[in-house]
Amino acid sequence: MQRAKLLASLSLLAGALASPAWAAETSFEMKGCIANESTVLDTVGDVTVGTNVTRGTMDLVGAPADKMIHDCRVLWVASKAGLEFTNRCVNIDKDGDKHVTMATGTPKSFQWRFLSGSGKYAGISGSGTAEIHSPYPRGKNFSASCWQGRGTYALSK
Repeated sequence: MQRAKLLASLSLLAGALASPAWAAETSFEMKGCIANESTVLDTVGDVTVGTNVTRGTMDLVGAPADKMIHDCRVLWVASKAGLEFTNRCVNIDKDGDKHVTMATGTPKSFQWRFLSGSGKYAGISGSGTAEIHSPYPRGKNFSASCWQGRGTYALSK
């Protein structure tokens, strides 16, 4: 019985080693500018909950595409402690290939990761960090800013 379990384990390990490998992670840098249209959903005491539709452009250095547009849906919470958000973004290159990302954090420091991709981004994985560095004056329900970050990606072979 022990020998059968050992042989089964070795077979599984051999199969895993023979399966397609992931490419090595590649570092890249990114920067972009965005416009946000905000809607306040509710305010309770000192806490305000809202949502944004965020659209913009980004330039990538060291990634499969150098320029992309993105369209994000953002949920945010503002309080005396600051602003926190989470988002989901669809990013599209000039060929129409896409990848989906998510980010969570604050404007001063947020973490992001790839969720999925199509075309040249099929099988994409990776993550990184970014920050807002150039906020513009705000309107009542509208704001704009620029951001920059870095990360890594890998594509399945």
